[in-house]
Amino acid sequence: MKIKQWQAGRLLGLAALLALFGGFTETISQQRAASSSARSRMRRVLHLPQEEAAPKVEVLGKSSGQDIALEDIKFQADRDNWVPAIVAKPRAATQPLPAIICLPGTNGTRQHLVDPILQLSKFPRTGWARALASQGFVTISLDYRGSPARAQNIYTEAVRTQLEGGSYMGLLVHEVMRAVDYLQTRPDVDRTRIGITGFSLGGAMTWYAAAVDPRLSVIVPVCGGAGTYDALTRNQKKTGYHSQYFYPAGFLKLFPGDQPEVFASMAPRAVLIVGRDQDQGMPVEGLRKLEQEVKAAYSKRGAPDRFAVHITAGEHTYTDEMFEQVKAWFGRFLKR
Repeated sequence: MKIKQWQAGRLLGLAALLALFGGFTETISQQRAASSSARSRMRRVLHLPQEEAAPKVEVLGKSSGQDIALEDIKFQADRDNWVPAIVAKPRAATQPLPAIICLPGTNGTRQHLVDPILQLSKFPRTGWARALASQGFVTISLDYRGSPARAQNIYTEAVRTQLEGGSYMGLLVHEVMRAVDYLQTRPDVDRTRIGITGFSLGGAMTWYAAAVDPRLSVIVPVCGGAGTYDALTRNQKKTGYHSQYFYPAGFLKLFPGDQPEVFASMAPRAVLIVGRDQDQGMPVEGLRKLEQEVKAAYSKRGAPDRFAVHITAGEHTYTDEMFEQVKAWFGRFLKR
């Protein structure tokens, strides 16, 4: 009798265990479907074209210092647009390295980012892509579409694009995705480990690009307008801080949960949001709401350590302390 009771108990326990794992599998499946749905919706918001073949590339020049080798290049984003970029990497590297796409803020250039001098607190903000390369990464710094470096004007072009029914943020993000395509062709890059970071405009491009491109495994926007559009649009001055590119039509219709819904869809990829408590274009109350909601989503996915928000006192700028957080995050999650 006792044996039969033991066997029955064992079978019940086994059934409960199978039910538990069955539920867990279903949950993972649902989470993957949700992430895929978010990417699909974001592609619609940004009016992104279909995937393309590897971009054509032209090498404009090469140089090498004591520690860092540079390649000045341009790659073809689409039929009419070539993106100027500079690749930086450790000169002594002998094996494929993880890569980081580096995006400057408004009026920043690819040359600024690879300058030998690291200067962050005032414009021009220089040297930070080169400094990341010195940590054992291949970095690629882009001149963004609409920049003076490309003899363009992002403010007027963003308005015209929206009047024509397009999305200027989508045009910006498309060029970032083409940079990922290019990096995956390079033999010196570990194509399974590609991250992205940017400041200000570059920070906004960072999280929008990550929302549609799962190949970006480590995401670090710095002062990139992360938080909630709800908090941002409650203040006319703060709403007007951003250009038209920052408000893609249909965003809140397809993402009624606002930005937290977008960031939650990135789980379990490693995301660090770096901000300031007095940023003119990034209200801290919106960022705190995003932090609370996205932390809960990452915990539900079993990855609470892969999402963090780092806020320091001050207005919209970059500091050495903030950059130390950026370096540490990439060192922790992109070098694994």
